[in-house]
Amino acid sequence: MKVKYAAVSALIMSLSGLTAQQLSYTPDIVLGHRSYTYMHNINYQLNDRLKINNLTLFDTEYTKDKNNIFFIRNTLSYSLHKRFNLNAAFGIKNPGAFFSMSAQYRITASSFSFSYSIGATYQKGYSLEQSVSFEYAPHLKENIKGYFSVLAIGNLDDSGYPRGLQFIRLGLKQDKIMYGIATNFDQFNNAEKTLENIGAFIKYNF
Repeated sequence: MKVKYAAVSALIMSLSGLTAQQLSYTPDIVLGHRSYTYMHNINYQLNDRLKINNLTLFDTEYTKDKNNIFFIRNTLSYSLHKRFNLNAAFGIKNPGAFFSMSAQYRITASSFSFSYSIGATYQKGYSLEQSVSFEYAPHLKENIKGYFSVLAIGNLDDSGYPRGLQFIRLGLKQDKIMYGIATNFDQFNNAEKTLENIGAFIKYNF
C-alpha cells in the first residue's frame, strides 16, 4: 500500500504547478469501523471540450490486508454539450485492469449537482456499467450548508452483478471543507461477498 500512496502523492505534486482554473483536486478520507478509506477526484480541463479525470480509491483494513479494495480510473471526456459528455477510460479495480466507453449526462446548479453515465466496460469480459453521482448542499445559516452526496457504480453482465459500490456522505459544508458521517458499501460476485464501512469523513475542494 505504501507504493500506491507514493504514486498518488507523486501525481498530486506533478500537477501542483497547474493553474487553479485548469485543475481541481478533491480528497475524501473516511475513518470507519472496519477500514480507512482514501478517495480523490482530480480534474484537469484541457480546453472547452476536453477534460481529464482521475478517480482513485484505496480502502485498507486496520489490522490485515485480506479485504483491501482498490479502484483507479483515468477518464478522457469530450463535451458534446454543456450537459452531455462522451468518455473513454482505463484503469484497475478488483480484480484487475479494465477499459470502458460511456456517455454521461450532467446537471450542475448552485446547491446541487447530478450526473449519470452508462456504457460498456471490458474486464475479463464485457459488462454494462452505470454510475450515478449526486451532491446537495442546502443553505442552513451564514457560512454553513448541509451536505449530502451519493456515488453509486454497478456492473451487469451475463453472469449477473459482478461488482458494485455505493458511497453515502451526510454532514455539513463550510466554504471548501465538508465533514460528517460516511457509509461505504461494496459488492463482489453477485453480492456473494459484501463489505461495509461506517464512520466519519472529511472532504476538501482544492
